[in-house]
Amino acid sequence: MAHEQPKPPPHDPIWAEARALEASIRAIRRAQGKMNPEDCVPGSLESLAVMEAFVRDVGRVLALDMREREKEDDSDVNGMGPAG
Repeated sequence: MAHEQPKPPPHDPIWAEARALEASIRAIRRAQGKMNPEDCVPGSLESLAVMEAFVRDVGRVLALDMREREKEDDSDVNGMGPAG
């Protein structure tokens, strides 16, 4: 019996953002000539290597997003922020 994934709540913005991120990374990898997990035989060593590379790409994008958010952070004690 296969494990069924839970269904996300309808119109969940976090789920939609995660799916968009996944689709973007798949498209970028395809444009770069890299394989995506679905291109491999499930359970093969190649499949494992491609999945690990895919997850690293996701982590890289999330780290870039966090750096951008930190730049925009309004951390001034007077509430002025970078815009003054």
